[in-house]
Amino acid sequence: MSNLLVILVCLTIGLLLQKNRRLPDSFALSLNTYVIYVALPALILFEIPHLTLDSRALLPVAFAWLMMFSSALFIWFVARRAGWSRSVTGALMLTVPLGNTGFVGIPLVEALLGSDAVPYAILYDQFGTFVALNTLGSFVAAYYSGGVVSWKKLAKTILSFPPFIALVVAFVTLFLQFPDWLSGVLQRISSTLVPVVMVAVGMQWRLRLERDLIAPLTVGLVATLFLTPLLAWIILHLMGINNLAAQVVILEAAMPAMISAGVLAINYQLAPRLASSLVGYSLLLSLATVWAWRQFI
Repeated sequence: MSNLLVILVCLTIGLLLQKNRRLPDSFALSLNTYVIYVALPALILFEIPHLTLDSRALLPVAFAWLMMFSSALFIWFVARRAGWSRSVTGALMLTVPLGNTGFVGIPLVEALLGSDAVPYAILYDQFGTFVALNTLGSFVAAYYSGGVVSWKKLAKTILSFPPFIALVVAFVTLFLQFPDWLSGVLQRISSTLVPVVMVAVGMQWRLRLERDLIAPLTVGLVATLFLTPLLAWIILHLMGINNLAAQVVILEAAMPAMISAGVLAINYQLAPRLASSLVGYSLLLSLATVWAWRQFI
């Protein structure tokens, strides 16, 4: 409960800081930079050595891709039937399959399932959502906007991303034991992830809604917060899997739209207001729906 209170308080602080004109426009971006370059790599280096490499470690990665492809197929089908524009379809194809499994997902998973669940959440995010954002996400954005991306640029983006580098280092040194002082430093730095990222999210929150966007927004919210985790639960239930890794999969599948996916849609001019609204409203609603999914599983 204390972790959830930290999330809510820091999110509220971020919302209040939006009205502070003394802060530079780039302040939230600076907080995100700190998270990407410092806090998240520290969390990965601290948590991954506690991961037991067995079939449960493969479960989050496999389901991350299965959920993303399933939700993308659903959006493509609905958008085609509804006759939505390429811009609206592209925005939904980015923001619905790509959940906020890192910045929001990891803190919420830790709050609801405990620290033992964090390594599985990291695997779901880093080997699933993150890779998809920087590969398929870039192609989706380019396709629906008419642009072109290169494999060289995609590879450079992935290989130079600090959390991905930290993940590689963590696996390379998996069987080495860090000295106590280094583990302590990593733990203290990683503990700043939740408050900093939630303040940054609050500062970037935009909740503008327009009438012509109600239908695609509603479809996007239902798919993101209800249908995708429901599909994950059904498949896992049929497979008879209900361990900690499976619970992480369901909660990660229920996460709100990724802020970076919304930014990508906006940068490519793919229904910018829809993208920002879906990110904002899904984040607001997810604080209740993710908790509800935790009670359900």
